[in-house]
Amino acid sequence: MGGYHVGMLIGGGGMGRVYQATDLDTDAAVAIKIMLPEFARDPSFRTRFLREAEMMSTLQHPHIVTVYNYGEWDDYLYMVMQLVRGPSLERILQCRTFSPLTGWQIMRPITEALGFGHSYHVLHRDLKTSNILIEPHGARNRVYLSDFGLGKRPGLDTTLTASGVAIGTPEYMAPEVAMGAPADHRADLYSLGVILYEVLLGRLPFQAENPQMTALAHVDQPVPRPATLHPEFPRPLEAVLLRALAKDPNARFQSAAALRTAYYVAVSGLDSGTRRDCYWPECL
Repeated sequence: MGGYHVGMLIGGGGMGRVYQATDLDTDAAVAIKIMLPEFARDPSFRTRFLREAEMMSTLQHPHIVTVYNYGEWDDYLYMVMQLVRGPSLERILQCRTFSPLTGWQIMRPITEALGFGHSYHVLHRDLKTSNILIEPHGARNRVYLSDFGLGKRPGLDTTLTASGVAIGTPEYMAPEVAMGAPADHRADLYSLGVILYEVLLGRLPFQAENPQMTALAHVDQPVPRPATLHPEFPRPLEAVLLRALAKDPNARFQSAAALRTAYYVAVSGLDSGTRRDCYWPECL
């Protein structure tokens, strides 16, 4: 496909499948995302995909999965990306717990990546644990933010939405997105707040019987306070989570850097034992 030998399936989502592949010119291992045919056949989606792929290829950051190439081959749309040899945060959360200190190891690189994208007026729009990849690398893991494929510059058309494709994942969706209202970079910060909540408490703030009810819960239900789930949960850290998950975008952190700083200050103020405590229900 377009100069690449496509190998085994390594991941997928609602819009496409990701395969390990080999660049036939350089013999380098890469990942190639191939969009599902029903989307690729939609002219408006094709236009949007190619435009967004070009935009993504300009986002060069140590914690953002690099896009090397993109294009069309027969009836397929594809995107060639950096191959990250490691699991998603979603998979890691199924088998390990996080303390405030280990949560910082996720928080710092992802806020740096988000802040970089936001500085170029690019929104992620589908931030979730499956889009955070962890690659083992000696004593320090490398953390990457992937799939800016739903990213969007503010002010551009909403062709993808008009085609019937929902933007975002209900469990991580900001209230304004769930209501179909205009959204900016602070919707990404809300989604990151959901991820932090899940990382520190081992559960999502809202998960209803179906996607629609889950999305509406973000709009009209109060966030379960961490202290009600675990009485020993640090109050400074609880304040960070609740502000990140404020219904009103104006009441949230206004930048990824501000959220990162608040988290760092909250954790730095804890004693060493509390920094390493686990607040997951199964740790009780």
